[in-house]
Amino acid sequence: MSKKSKQSNEIASEIDKFFLQATEMLWQHVTQCYGSTKGNEKKSLSITEHFIIEFLGEESFASMSRLSQVIHVVPTTMTSIVDRLMKRGLVKRHRAKQDRRKVLVSLSEKGKQLYEVHYQESLKLYSYYLNKFPDKGKQFRQNINELRKNIDYLKGKDSKINN
Repeated sequence: MSKKSKQSNEIASEIDKFFLQATEMLWQHVTQCYGSTKGNEKKSLSITEHFIIEFLGEESFASMSRLSQVIHVVPTTMTSIVDRLMKRGLVKRHRAKQDRRKVLVSLSEKGKQLYEVHYQESLKLYSYYLNKFPDKGKQFRQNINELRKNIDYLKGKDSKINN
């Protein structure tokens, strides 16, 4: 193995470890925000339900098929997940005006409130960690922006690697 190849593998291993640690931290954060209990009413959400709340909080609404694509589940599974969120009063369904066959999902008022609370808690958490950087996370933010610029390329590369 060449020196350059070995170095690339070491960097890739570090990136993998970083994402594992970051994912663990984020899941812990999600569990703290969404997994608490209030009285006898358990209001915990699964990670999938959390992701749907976050996605709808950012996007305002989405079709059932779009949610299925984003979450990587079949439409029947998405229907069950959305049904559970509806029973909790966190989302609502409605028909698209242009195409009545299309079902759209959006956050209810209760869902919007939950999203906003979690969003504010997330900002506090991220600010805490960014303030640990000497430059207050400026370089980290630049690196994230570079990743965003290349995300389509990275997705394409990833699908080629996995096939």
